[in-house]
Amino acid sequence: MMDFKKIRAIIFDLDGTLIDSMEIWREIDEDFFARRKQQVPEGYQEQIAHLGFRECAKFTVEKYLPQESEDALIEEWNVLCREKYRAKDSAKYFKPGAMELVRRFKERGVRLCVATASSPDYFMPVLEKGGVAQLFDVYATVEETGKNKSFPDIFLNCAKKLKVRPEECAVFEDNLIALRSAKSCGMCAVGVYDAAAAAFWAQMRSEADLAIESFEELLQK
Repeated sequence: MMDFKKIRAIIFDLDGTLIDSMEIWREIDEDFFARRKQQVPEGYQEQIAHLGFRECAKFTVEKYLPQESEDALIEEWNVLCREKYRAKDSAKYFKPGAMELVRRFKERGVRLCVATASSPDYFMPVLEKGGVAQLFDVYATVEETGKNKSFPDIFLNCAKKLKVRPEECAVFEDNLIALRSAKSCGMCAVGVYDAAAAAFWAQMRSEADLAIESFEELLQK
């Protein structure tokens, strides 16, 4: 078991980690492609999970919709996403035990950060609805870093913002590529199970410093 007493800062991914948002994105993807009388391409969500909005749009246009523009796709996704993340009942998307664990870490004096490929327009409303937005000391996004989570830059940026060394950080991630990036810069990596990435769970369990299927496992310690 990883010793959290030695950890000064916790970095949480949002989508698929703190919140069970993959169902939201499945609905958005289905609606988006249905408007074009297409089905969601096989493996699409897995291919874009670690990408930022701009990169996702570029990938989608190049591989599936060459007749469309990246800007148009981003605008359409923005509308669809805001409807989901700003819903009055969006706190329901938090995974069991997630909000309580964030509160416990805060009570222990651990510094907290959200590192996400999402934008403040989406993650702030849902964090506010969950009553935990004010508990995070800083936020870091793929957009501000300029690189997606297959690179360690966003995690190093988190450490810089939190004013701690990388080795003093633990990162909670549901994405194997992002988890590897966190480990590559010396951070402890906690793999969080998400149904959307179930195919990679065995590999994540073998590579993570700690792997959990639910935040409630840690609340029981």
